[in-house]
Amino acid sequence: MEVIGPAGAGKTTLCQALDCHTESIKLDNFPDVRKVSNAPFFILHGLPLIPKLLYLYQPNSRQLTRREFAWMTILSGWSTLLRWRMKNGGKVIVLDQGPIYLLAEMRIFGPEYLRRKSAERLWRDLYDRWIAALHAVVWLDAADEILFERIRTRQQEHIVKAASALTAYQFLDRYRTEFEHILSVLTARGAKLRIIRIDTGLQPARDVVSQFLAELNC
Repeated sequence: MEVIGPAGAGKTTLCQALDCHTESIKLDNFPDVRKVSNAPFFILHGLPLIPKLLYLYQPNSRQLTRREFAWMTILSGWSTLLRWRMKNGGKVIVLDQGPIYLLAEMRIFGPEYLRRKSAERLWRDLYDRWIAALHAVVWLDAADEILFERIRTRQQEHIVKAASALTAYQFLDRYRTEFEHILSVLTARGAKLRIIRIDTGLQPARDVVSQFLAELNC
């Protein structure tokens, strides 16, 4: 299960609040490329990606950054690792910043050549890898003005923290649009996704956690 939503929606707050429910829930995040112990994962799944990306690369487009290449590698191989954990763990695995988040980031901010028609086969392959691994999505959201106020008042830096309200609202909508697109593609390709939408703007954090747990029957 992945928790998604635009900035300020309360994803991190929800995941932190779930720490006390470790008997039934396991919080997880994508493999950290900086950890030596994850080197075999990035070698195994990153090397096969290189010729595919080189084939798509266009001279007038920027190259992938190291972080973006790590994200593409995670999208390619992480689903296999998670399916193994599901079979051997017995807990609900909740992802903060999972595949839908990474797909949205790469589709919005990745190199231009990844948005060309020639890259569609690569995207289809990545989508198909997650059809069997991702079972549910919890979509947190709130009104734009509420999200913008949260972004501006929290200590954490953000790209639109000092931007105008209009710029921030457009930024938030880009993510919503991309999330909708990714979910529609996954379901069209056969994913049986349960999508749970929670409005975090009209209820305190404890009620959001209670609603989440009720949806999971935890």
